[in-house]
Amino acid sequence: SIPIVHTGREFVFCLEGKIAYTIEDETFMLEAGDSLLFEAHLPHRWKNIGKTPSRSILVFCSIDVNDYSIERYFG
Repeated sequence: SIPIVHTGREFVFCLEGKIAYTIEDETFMLEAGDSLLFEAHLPHRWKNIGKTPSRSILVFCSIDVNDYSIERYFG
């Protein structure tokens, strides 16, 4: 997948399953209860890595009202 870049910060909280979240060149393995907070201008992407679907909460804290990064995540 193509890395995503946008303004502000991003918070992700894994509710269930397993998610590999790559920020720049470092990959973080998230399981239920794990979270990340990072500067969203760093190239990032995520991938479900388990055998079952994962669920997570994503919070975007953009600092630019013209930033439409959500379309890149779910468009």
